[in-house]
Amino acid sequence: MATSKEETLDSAKIVKNVCPICFESFKTPRYLPCFHTFCHNCLSSYILSTCKSKENPVGFPCPLCRQFVPAPSFLGEPDKWTELIPINTIVQAMCEQNDQFCDECRRENEKEVATDWCKSCLESLCRTCVKSHKRNAASRNHELITVSNKGTIPIENESRVLCKDHSVAVNYMCVDHEEICCAECVCTKHRKCNQVDEIEKTAENLIQSRTLEKLGQDILQHNDVLTQAKTEGEATMKYIDETSDRILEESSDMRNKLVRHINALIEVHHNNLAQKVKEQKGRLATFVDTVSDRQLLMAQYSKTLSDTEKTSPPVLVQNYLKIKRQFKNITELGFYKPSVKLHSDASGQLSTILDKCQIDDVKVEVKSTPIWDIDLTRANMKLVCELPESGGSNVTAGCFLKNGDIVIADNNSRQCLYYSNGKLVRRIQLSRNPWDVICRKPPGLMISTNANNKGHIEQFDLQELKTISTQCITENKCTVYHLAISSEFMYAACSDFIMKFNHEGNTVKNISVDTRTYSVAVNKQEEIISSSSYTHKVTVMNQFGAKLHSYSHGKLRYPFSLDVSFSGHIFVIGLGSNNIHVLTPTAELLRIFDVVSPRFLRFKEDSYMCIVGSTKDATKVYEFVPT
Repeated sequence: MATSKEETLDSAKIVKNVCPICFESFKTPRYLPCFHTFCHNCLSSYILSTCKSKENPVGFPCPLCRQFVPAPSFLGEPDKWTELIPINTIVQAMCEQNDQFCDECRRENEKEVATDWCKSCLESLCRTCVKSHKRNAASRNHELITVSNKGTIPIENESRVLCKDHSVAVNYMCVDHEEICCAECVCTKHRKCNQVDEIEKTAENLIQSRTLEKLGQDILQHNDVLTQAKTEGEATMKYIDETSDRILEESSDMRNKLVRHINALIEVHHNNLAQKVKEQKGRLATFVDTVSDRQLLMAQYSKTLSDTEKTSPPVLVQNYLKIKRQFKNITELGFYKPSVKLHSDASGQLSTILDKCQIDDVKVEVKSTPIWDIDLTRANMKLVCELPESGGSNVTAGCFLKNGDIVIADNNSRQCLYYSNGKLVRRIQLSRNPWDVICRKPPGLMISTNANNKGHIEQFDLQELKTISTQCITENKCTVYHLAISSEFMYAACSDFIMKFNHEGNTVKNISVDTRTYSVAVNKQEEIISSSSYTHKVTVMNQFGAKLHSYSHGKLRYPFSLDVSFSGHIFVIGLGSNNIHVLTPTAELLRIFDVVSPRFLRFKEDSYMCIVGSTKDATKVYEFVPT
């Protein structure tokens, strides 16, 4: 019959002298929450080997029962965890002592055969000393175990919480510092604090105020996000398998139509594909393992927080504070889910294989997006940096490049300013006045420029520092303003209409909009978002120009610029109202941020970091962060 988990845990509480990893006598034994004990070095090596392939590990499974053990410290640093895992003093005493003789008699240079062992004193006693031990008021309640049964001593789960400074029982909770403490700490370290409560009162308040329950609910919600992320990661792994199979099949079908000498090239192609698949599946497997650990951690937290009836108040408060701090650390930790795209043009290349000497490598597109969204109703705008020489009304737009560098358009000076690590490193001189600049594909820029009452779109090569092509898209005193780009189309705001054209530069459609529409954006659903400084309105349209949603507000004046975040939220610059309006994908208000004289806003891809230009101050880089 298979051993149940409860029986496994019960058997783990029985003390043994041999480490289950190295099968030698324990050396500095340390025990896990599941009561399994291991040598310090054995446990340290196991933790490091288990966590080495994971990003910011949050714990590890027990080597024996596989119960998940939350990390004793954050963030990461698995090499320091073993030092924080408690020493099994009973096992250590058993390994260090010679049980043959009484320890008390040995101190008097006498040798008497030991018959019992005191669990409290961790000493062996003879019959005479046992009687004395039981008569002594200080030790009469100590638990004595016969030497023959010493190997079956159970490890008890310690319910007392000791002060970390004075090693005595904690009785109080400092609300100011969110720290449990003893009476001496209250009189010294926390004597000037405003609120210090008794530990029992704190525990009762945590339960009655449902604070404990609220943290448990947050953990469950967080676990739901992890579950979804894990599902997506596993689905992406399946997608890689299916796509790689399809690529292999296509290339193999074409191979059968070609002459024998292409077999060697096909083999190289397959090996390259297999290598890419292995690399990406390994990366996704690491991601799934990392998510699994976080799920296990959330389950461990939930179990700890829900067991309030059997938990003493000190332990309950300690658990709450510890879990709260650790949960905050985890949620603030940057954690990104990978998205992988595999594609190959092998079949097309194979049709002209006789003219080729090799097949191009399989291309892999990898993107990482934050695994969970932030609550924008409670977020803060954190200033990251200011861009030098970027102030005033001359600066009309800007964008992030793939490597994190920034390019902004200086309209009056006919320049684009290039910034790296917050420093101006290059001035790109243009022949026309730039209005907007967007990143298309490295190392390319698409720049909207105007001159002689005509609007143009220029394709600029950042490596060669020259314009590759220029297309005049408007005439007859029609200016082109902000641009937007999607996987299939590009959009240009031209005041009374939005021009939609493909990446070859062919016009697909002119979409009529409210006059003075200077800004346009597009979301992942190919919905078009625009804003009019004449009607003070934001409009969401489908890809054909049909209106879906609209937004106006008394505190939104002259919406001069807008952008869409990776999560689909719409951010609108109120040039005349000195603010930024944050909207849902369906144009419903979430939050208004007050900003002095904002001119434009543009997000970094798959990030809540953005550039915010100003008509008066320097252009600044902000990041929306949780409170």
